[in-house]
Amino acid sequence: MADSLQRVLSIIETMPSISLDEIKALSLLDRLDVKFILHEQQLAQILERLHQQYRVFEINGVRPGRYYTTYFDTPDFTLFHSHHNGLRVRHKVRWRWYIDSNLVFLEVKEKSNRDRTIKTRTMLPTPVQQLHELDTDWMPPSLNVAPDELQPVVWNRFRRMTLADFERQERITIDIGIEFGRSGEIVSMPGLVIVEVKQRKFSLSSPIGRELHRLQLHPTHISKYCVSMAMLYPELKHNRFKPILRRLQEICEG
Repeated sequence: MADSLQRVLSIIETMPSISLDEIKALSLLDRLDVKFILHEQQLAQILERLHQQYRVFEINGVRPGRYYTTYFDTPDFTLFHSHHNGLRVRHKVRWRWYIDSNLVFLEVKEKSNRDRTIKTRTMLPTPVQQLHELDTDWMPPSLNVAPDELQPVVWNRFRRMTLADFERQERITIDIGIEFGRSGEIVSMPGLVIVEVKQRKFSLSSPIGRELHRLQLHPTHISKYCVSMAMLYPELKHNRFKPILRRLQEICEG
């Protein structure tokens, strides 16, 4: 298992880089997201075939980057229930700390009824535990909860590789070393990889799309937020997420 991760990191180091200023032009804040879950061994196979076709994001000489995220919800978990119940319009509220660039953003991710992901965000000086003293006028009017009701519920941390292809207007995030937590409880996901292909218009005819198809890997609906909530708040109803939880266990067990 460790060998496959080392292969992945070695390949990433050989790829041409892209800077923060360059990748800002490919932010795709209004986009279509398609996610895949796989094992590090499969990721190594994919990168061995694609390492000359994408550039990899590098900041301060670091690749992959370190991310820490905290998600917020109401005391009665309104946002989680909207995901579990499959509402067409639903939201996630979080701050994300980009550790290597020391940037923190408070973000609202909205899934629209056209199945598009729209992200709005504002920069914070430091991570926060409460939102009631912050300016929240920028938040989308479709958010159906009052910001001052929101409180931290779960966190995650992972390492992320971001690949870019300007010709196809495609950005790919690859998350490894994933851990979930709340209070003093931590759940590790060894070997798990989450690949997310972000595009303005959906197409899997790109190089990575063809490689995912070659390995018979299919799009999967997965949310780190929902998975971590189901794992760390087992008393909440989470029938909708049981199939993905079983699949994640299979991957982590190799």
